[in-house]
Amino acid sequence: MPKLSTPVIEVAWRHTGETGKIHYRARRPDGSSRHLVSRDGEALYEVLEAHLAAIGYTGPKSDTGEMG
Repeated sequence: MPKLSTPVIEVAWRHTGETGKIHYRARRPDGSSRHLVSRDGEALYEVLEAHLAAIGYTGPKSDTGEMG
């Protein structure tokens, strides 16, 4: 089975007031990136949610751009 040499998902976050969505940025093999969204009920959402919880991220603290 081939292994990916670099992380594909670079960052994940939530927006204030949104529930059931996690935004994330994926890196393509050519170096470009893409902003995507995973929704509650999808397998990737559960993985991202677990990783965010493991680092203590609970979401934006306010509408001023502060991240939690």
